[in-house]
Amino acid sequence: MSKNLSKPLTIPLRYLSPRWSMMALSGLLMLGLLLISTGIPTASAQSPPDNVIGKVTNGTEGGIVPEDLEVLLLSIDLTNNQIIEQKSTTVDEDGIFRFDNLVSGPDLSYRVVANSGNYTPSVDLASVENWENVRLNIYDETLSLDDITISSYVMMIPTIDARNRQVGVLTVINVNNLGDEVWTPDLTDPALTGFDLLRFNLPDGFTDLSIESELPAGNILEIGTGFALTNPIPPGEAAILISYIVPYEGDSFEFTLKLPYGADQVRMLLPDDGGTISADGFNATESVVVAESVFNQFEASDFAVGDELVAKFSGLPQPTPLQQLSDFFTGRTYVIIIIWIVGIAFLAVLGYAMYSSRKKSRATAHEKLEFVDRASILTAIAALDEEHEAGNIDRDEYDNRREELKNFALEAEEDSPPPESDGSDTPEDETDPRTGEDSKPEKSDK
Repeated sequence: MSKNLSKPLTIPLRYLSPRWSMMALSGLLMLGLLLISTGIPTASAQSPPDNVIGKVTNGTEGGIVPEDLEVLLLSIDLTNNQIIEQKSTTVDEDGIFRFDNLVSGPDLSYRVVANSGNYTPSVDLASVENWENVRLNIYDETLSLDDITISSYVMMIPTIDARNRQVGVLTVINVNNLGDEVWTPDLTDPALTGFDLLRFNLPDGFTDLSIESELPAGNILEIGTGFALTNPIPPGEAAILISYIVPYEGDSFEFTLKLPYGADQVRMLLPDDGGTISADGFNATESVVVAESVFNQFEASDFAVGDELVAKFSGLPQPTPLQQLSDFFTGRTYVIIIIWIVGIAFLAVLGYAMYSSRKKSRATAHEKLEFVDRASILTAIAALDEEHEAGNIDRDEYDNRREELKNFALEAEEDSPPPESDGSDTPEDETDPRTGEDSKPEKSDK
């Protein structure tokens, strides 16, 4: 069932995330002031009569009121929050309808509804002074969004959670249908997309989206970039209230506000100690005080259809060192860091042990070379040269080991016995084979 345009817009806390409900109270107060400035009327106290007389008219130029148009009378039980259909009637040739013998009560209210198709205008009788002059306007339908515009877009950040780097956003959008037809989407079209609906984009990473509006009943389609509405849009102005949460990295985030319907005015509000907002064409205006908090205002006007506004929120509050330390130990980050530190230390110890073992084995091999002959040392030198050429040993270690092997080789050469005789030289003690006597002449004593 549709909402009456004259019904005050309420902001139930149940539509906000639990952890933000109390924090957003100041924002709700601010938005309440903004809504009051749009001229939304409030209900007046009265003693209700026992009959209702009204008239249905077609607000579209050249439009007619169907002869069999049905009008419903609904009773609203304020105590139990229930809506019950009481009576129905059809209008006469002049569009007049009548309900008699109404039962009144302190916790009972009434609503009349014109059952005219996709758009069903209604009036809450609690806001009507004369129950014998109730007016309902129906309109011809259109699929075109050409007459839809945004008269005011107000984005406010009433709460900032520095510890988790999140901001709570409350936005009021005043949608204005400048034509004399009610916009309704063709929900039977299989090719229907979000571009065919009333759509709005939101900052990247938004969560906990909640939407209230004065528009007639419809569906909300949440998409990656924001949301779209199937609610009919009758001629005139209606307010849409949005709440959501946006994360930020460092101390800033950017929001590219797309305005497919243009906008007469865009305003953004940020707490005085919450940073600043910058955008092309933005002008700072007089600050406002809400619930003893000061909000700085930034605004720009006259946006054409399809314009975009790139707003940067910077200098946002940061978590305190104590909060960062607390979050570090309450989370699992420190466990991962400790595992990394222990792992790196273990690898370092293991690498050093393997290096020491290899160096020791090489030293042992060098010591054993002292007990082998020169040929084995030369073989070891050749093997060392091959290992160096293959890149398996660095230059300094290669030079040191080769010098040691050369010294071993020289020492082995000095300590080796003289070679045995092969008989080519005349021996010192040799007998004459002819006489059997020593052939070496004796030295004469002179």
